[in-house]
Formats: sequence, C-alpha cells, structure tokens
Amino acid sequence: MSSQKFPRKKYETPLHPWKETRIKSERELMKKYGLKNHKEVWKAKTYLGKHREQARELLAKLGTATPQAKKESDQLLLHLTRMGIIGMGASLDDVLALETESVLSRRLQTLVYLKGFSSTAYQARQLISHGHIAVSGKKVTIPGYMVTKDEEGQIQYTIRSPLNELSHPARPKGDVYKAELGAPLKPKEEMPAAPPVVTQKPAAPPEQAPSTPMPAAEAPPQQTSEPPQAQTIEEKPVKEKTEKQPPKPKEHKKKEKKEEGA
Repeated sequence: MSSQKFPRKKYETPLHPWKETRIKSERELMKKYGLKNHKEVWKAKTYLGKHREQARELLAKLGTATPQAKKESDQLLLHLTRMGIIGMGASLDDVLALETESVLSRRLQTLVYLKGFSSTAYQARQLISHGHIAVSGKKVTIPGYMVTKDEEGQIQYTIRSPLNELSHPARPKGDVYKAELGAPLKPKEEMPAAPPVVTQKPAAPPEQAPSTPMPAAEAPPQQTSEPPQAQTIEEKPVKEKTEKQPPKPKEHKKKEKKEEGA
C-alpha cells in the first residue's frame, strides 16, 4: 500500500547497477532529451515494459479466440494510439517492437523543444518548471508530462508569461510560435514592407549609368598631364648630380698646386 506522503515508485531499477554499456546508452538518452538523471530513463523503460508485457500475454490469449482478450487488445492499442506512441492500424507486434525513445519523444519537455518554444532541450525543462508553458490553457510544471495526440497542438506559453512578447531575449531565434488569438504577429506586418525597399535599390544603377560616361571623358586629360610632372621630378635629381660633379676636379688642382709649392 502507498500513501499520499510516500507514493509508490514509478520505475524499476536495473538488476545490475554497474554495466558499462547500459550506463553509456542511458547517458546518450539523457543528453539527447535533456533529462535530469537516470531515473527519468528508468521511468520510460518501466512504462514501456508494462505495455509490452501486456501485449505478450494478449498474443498468447488471442490463439484461444476469447472475446475478453480481443477487447483488452483493442483497449491497449487505442490507448497507445491516443498517446501518439503508435500509429493508426498498428498491431500487438508493433507494440513489441517499440523502444524507449518512442516514449521519451512524447514528453512535454521534448515537444516544447520540437515545437520551437525553446532553443535547447534543457531550456525547455527550465521554462516548464518555472511555469511558462501551458497545455490546453492550463499551466503544466511537470517536464515528464505525457502529452496526448489531441493536446499536442495546444501547447503554448501561459497568458501571464513575459515570453509572449516577440522581443523577449529568452525566446529562440527564428521563432515559429504562432499566436492563436487571431491577432497577426508583428513580424508578419513588417515582412511585406521589406520587398519594396529591395526593388528600389536595383532601379538606381540604370539611372546612374548615363551619368558615368561623362566624367570618364574628362578623366583622360588629367591622367596625361600627370606623367610629364613625374618626368620633371625625376629630371631634377639628375641635374643636381651634374652640377655637383665639377667641384671635384677643382679639389684635385689645389692638391697639385700644393705639391708644386713643396
């Protein structure tokens, strides 16, 4: 028996706690779905294990063609279809082929991330635990809440949440969230105003094209006038060198006169 203060465990622990392959596989699931600890993986495995066990028993009873076994199998398939774990027209063999990820993908935390309400799976867990997510108009603060197929399209921010504003920094970039109140979002109104600005810019180059050849005709005389200036600048140092050369023989003559006087 269980009480409200001490509820019964909703998961079964593994028989051997220190198997390396199992620990690695569970850690990969925790990183992929943003889970807090191994217990959340064990809850999904226990939930799936109960339904698989029931499906095995019903497959054995269907051989006897009892009406009760058929009724129970229909109820099991209807429940899993309503939860979105299996598709329409599935059989008990499809239930036995299910994996743990098929249950983890139906958690509220996973769907909040896939719907675009958060940028990461860990942020989705934070938004849910802080009371920013509502399902069918009711606030839900349990990240592991199993969302049904009918409730999947009714996930949204709570009414009092500041994340309803598109300019909030916590909202993911490229947000796909659409308000269901009937009022159009602000980015939708700004999008049609952007194309006319883009169409006006390409129209400007053809107007400037006829004005460009006029300065091109005036440019050549300026370019021709520059080379002679460069030549005159280069000729000046040549003249200076020629002027400095004559004083050298004068110095030699002075030396010769000194030698004659001696």
